[in-house]
Amino acid sequence: MSVELEYDYAAATASMDKFSQADIDALREWSVNADKSKYIPKDLTNKQLLLFYNACYGDVEKAKTCVEKYYSYRKSASDFFDNRNVNSDELKPLINDILEFSVLPGTSVEGYDIVFHRLHNTEPSKYEFELGCRLLFMTIDAYLTKRGPRPGVIFLYDMRGVKLGHLTRVGLSYLRKYFQYTQEALPVRTKGIHVLNTEPIVDKLTLLIKPFMDKKFFDILKFHQKDENMENFYAKIIPRSSLPSDFGGTLPDTRTLNKQCFEELQTLEAYFKAEENQRFSVLPNKKGDKVEDSFKKLDID
Repeated sequence: MSVELEYDYAAATASMDKFSQADIDALREWSVNADKSKYIPKDLTNKQLLLFYNACYGDVEKAKTCVEKYYSYRKSASDFFDNRNVNSDELKPLINDILEFSVLPGTSVEGYDIVFHRLHNTEPSKYEFELGCRLLFMTIDAYLTKRGPRPGVIFLYDMRGVKLGHLTRVGLSYLRKYFQYTQEALPVRTKGIHVLNTEPIVDKLTLLIKPFMDKKFFDILKFHQKDENMENFYAKIIPRSSLPSDFGGTLPDTRTLNKQCFEELQTLEAYFKAEENQRFSVLPNKKGDKVEDSFKKLDID
């Protein structure tokens, strides 16, 4: 079952810094003939393949590796990628009351799109890392479906309300899979990771995530303190016109943007189901694998 992405293929390819239809044709032929152990669907469309090609800056061999890892991680971390229904009993409460997500209107100073995430309910007992990752990746998939290949993406996270209790609810196996996927398989050009309102536990957070981060990603990770003068941030990174009003911007507040994101995800129910069926069509057991987490709680000194 092929997956239909909404973006305009001709317009997307016309705006790319590097594109060759022959490269896309070669990628599609490779995907059709890929070894079944790679779990790569045989019916990947030009639109799907173009996302990987763009993310890898037109390097066909790197795009092949990205595709392989994309489907391998989606199989090995099914808690992140299966059962993607925002109206389900497990996801709806999170997006309504616990987490906030959105792809912000507008772009950064350098013309990159902005994916935003933060806690709404800051009670640690309400936090579920794996379900939060599922919603984050759904938001990114919706963005790619709608906008297609783009010059780059900035991830903007708000640490307001993050406590040690949140970190102790993160399993190391899930954390490892999260960073493997985002660094090796996510079909976007990650240009920056900015964390606002850093809490006192930022040192513990850095200690926790550093072993899982490649140097090139760690180098683009920037923390911003609560009392930081944001004028430099507005001038050089993200202008006020592309930020929610909660952060001194001119966009609607984060709750309004989160509601809009939720409504968009609801309209994509058929897409998420089709994407899941496409992946399942090449799995021997017709479902992904649960992440094996030998210990859920972290012991952070």
